[in-house]
Amino acid sequence: MAKLTAYAGPTHAYDEFKFSNGEIRPQWHSLLEALGDLDEEEMSTRWRTANRLLQENGVNITGFEQEHQTLRPWEIDLLPAVYSQQDWRFLGEGVSQRAQLIREIVRDLYGDQNLLIEGILPTDLVFKNQEFLRHYSLLPMESSDLLLYGCELARGPSGQWWVMADRGSAPAGLSYTLENRIVLSNTLPQFLRKCQIYRLAPYFIDLQETIKRLTSDRTSNPFVVLMSGGPGHPFHFEDVFLARYLGIPLVEPDDLTIRKNQLWLKTLAGLNRVDVLLRRTADHRIDPLELGGPAPNGVSGLLNVMRLRNVTMLNGPEYGLLDSPVFMPYLRACCQRLLNADLILPSIATWWCGEPAAWATVKRQFENLVIKPAFSHSGSKEYVVSDLTTKERDQLIAQIEKKPWDYVAQEKIIRSTAPCWIRDQIVPGYLAVRTFAVQKDGHFETMNGGLIRVETSPKPMPLSVSAGQYGKDIWIQSDRPVAPISLLARIQEPPELQRGNQRLPSRAADNLYWLGRYLERLEFSARLIRKITERMLSESNQQASEDLMPMLGCLAEQGLIEESFALEGFFPEREKMETVWTKLIWENRNGHGLEGLCGHVIRISSLVRDRMSEDFWRATLHMKETVRPGRGVSLIDLKEMMTELIQQISAITGQIDDGLVHGPTRTFLRIGRSLERARQLAIVLKKFLQRSNVRDVISLVTLLDVCNSIMTYRSRYRGNFAVLPVFDLLVTDTTNPRAILFQFDTLKGLLEELPYRHKRKAQLPPEWDTVRRIRNELQSLLPVSSSKVHWTEYRPGVVELLRKLDDVISEISNQLTATFFVHAEFTQQMDQRREGEVT
Repeated sequence: MAKLTAYAGPTHAYDEFKFSNGEIRPQWHSLLEALGDLDEEEMSTRWRTANRLLQENGVNITGFEQEHQTLRPWEIDLLPAVYSQQDWRFLGEGVSQRAQLIREIVRDLYGDQNLLIEGILPTDLVFKNQEFLRHYSLLPMESSDLLLYGCELARGPSGQWWVMADRGSAPAGLSYTLENRIVLSNTLPQFLRKCQIYRLAPYFIDLQETIKRLTSDRTSNPFVVLMSGGPGHPFHFEDVFLARYLGIPLVEPDDLTIRKNQLWLKTLAGLNRVDVLLRRTADHRIDPLELGGPAPNGVSGLLNVMRLRNVTMLNGPEYGLLDSPVFMPYLRACCQRLLNADLILPSIATWWCGEPAAWATVKRQFENLVIKPAFSHSGSKEYVVSDLTTKERDQLIAQIEKKPWDYVAQEKIIRSTAPCWIRDQIVPGYLAVRTFAVQKDGHFETMNGGLIRVETSPKPMPLSVSAGQYGKDIWIQSDRPVAPISLLARIQEPPELQRGNQRLPSRAADNLYWLGRYLERLEFSARLIRKITERMLSESNQQASEDLMPMLGCLAEQGLIEESFALEGFFPEREKMETVWTKLIWENRNGHGLEGLCGHVIRISSLVRDRMSEDFWRATLHMKETVRPGRGVSLIDLKEMMTELIQQISAITGQIDDGLVHGPTRTFLRIGRSLERARQLAIVLKKFLQRSNVRDVISLVTLLDVCNSIMTYRSRYRGNFAVLPVFDLLVTDTTNPRAILFQFDTLKGLLEELPYRHKRKAQLPPEWDTVRRIRNELQSLLPVSSSKVHWTEYRPGVVELLRKLDDVISEISNQLTATFFVHAEFTQQMDQRREGEVT
């Protein structure tokens, strides 16, 4: 790796790789030796592999539902940042101390308030802070504690470490740290062992053991859930990954309810009491009844349950108070008072403009500072004064002077650098370091690792996980071989045998049901588009116009194309077909087009990602790559794309059928697919029956092909295409998975698998009765083998049944919703508060 050896960092910054005299720091030697066998081409290949793995795992930093935003994939630098055990020990002691200090300050401010009484903290700093809420003052420590702490760090040109921000609310970055390590372990195998790098698993083992210890007085086997802000949250990936890694259910506020002063998870089998809530949502969103805000973002009455010691929240909402930078100038004095010790890791130089002396100091060096809101979490809006025009600076000064207590000023810092392998080049990157501490037996243990965000520019970097151009792993080198440690629990006593999972939240069941429906709708639409495109390529304009109208009508009825396109006489001239048809397919149509339909599948898949395999998620992402407007610009390209899409959907549904354990997850997916398949069949059959040429051989072959039954028909009837056997195969055949009756036979069995909470022998659930009624009507249409049935006798019953089938399917869907998905509750909102996010 000659490029790496020749690397030279900028002279104005502290370089983590080389001393100022150009000598390589000792902790990097083992990595250089391990990299010695790799040439530049191999490094480039592994860099591409690493980032492909991240994309396949869906690692991103923007939620699916954020307005006007798109997914930004997480990119990784292949070279880690290596720190010696001695350096990190010092850093770890400082981080652990700050976590303890944050905990003690919050306890004091919501308790005896000695820091205020003794004048260590100005009263305005606390009482003008909108994060300081009286609602938290009566929360007992057993119900609201600091479990996780995040520390944002930077090393200045002198080599001194500075704390840029404290994170006590719900620190982001843990999952990205894990994912970086996993990806590097796969792309640089054996390197961690050769370089004697500490593992991350002990940190998460401590986390699990602390959760269990904090509830040991109430239960020996606590039911723990992770409460997420949902897929619209910028770091939803984190919540999914962390829940899977820790082996705990991922829930959203709407999955939880308060009954009799207890917190419960709403599941298919009833209510399950929650003992521990690992919170990942914003502080002010936890309880809309007391704190205001939209009800779906919190659980009404949750704070009162915590006051009664009936649930433990980690991290408690009060610990977000010190995430704002306004406390940083006073932490040294607070540490002396509360911990009787000097602050090991100093905060970046910070001045609260609410103090006249501090504001005077700020004005004297205004050009060299960064101005931030005093009471918002660090990482929110900031002003780099040197980047402002003279007019903008004057306006900012006037703004501060009106409300000086609302602002802080911080010193700019040039962060340390390290070599980065970016797109086949080694360049210096400026490092924003974030590491974490977890509570253990009353003190805090710092992770032997962390997350680095890299910028190639020395300008100030926002203090958020979403900032930076690339991610980088932190390797802490041990002075001896590191024992392999896994999060896999040691068997203490055999668990009770279980079948299925009745703790499936109702919301998850609802999402699984609609995922099944959208998957089936997307597949049927792809088959229609492929067949239409195929006929456009092979038929004359007149023949296409007569034969394709039913299929175009199907797409128009579901909003995938303009309705006018399916009208008689509208079909374009042959030379205009390609342009008009491909443009029509890719029209947005307010999310109802093909791309929007694919987007629905991906969005709902993200909602249930914690319940599906990684292979399922990768297949879903591959589908997203397939359905791109830029690919389907010609008829041939569009046809090939639809074939590829159908194959990918088949792979996904194959995993549903063969990869999922028989239980509610699989059942609701299959119910959704069966209902939607019956609906799609009914739509296309109705459209063909409305045409006078339904007996036409071409129409019958087209219909069978769209319904994926052409081979079945040919194996039974050879080349003898007739209308009655075609409709029998697609409507009343109990052996054809593409027949309507087959769907209702399947539904009957699936409904019997569902965990009904109140089974009464005297009265069947309404959806059972509806499915049974339609099955009987379908069976009454069956041709009787002992007598010949004519199309004229069969057709009226089929027409009548298809006419009402859409309403029947909607009725069954509504009945399932009422039985399993909806838990009606009344929530009274007291007021509204601002939005916020976890950083």
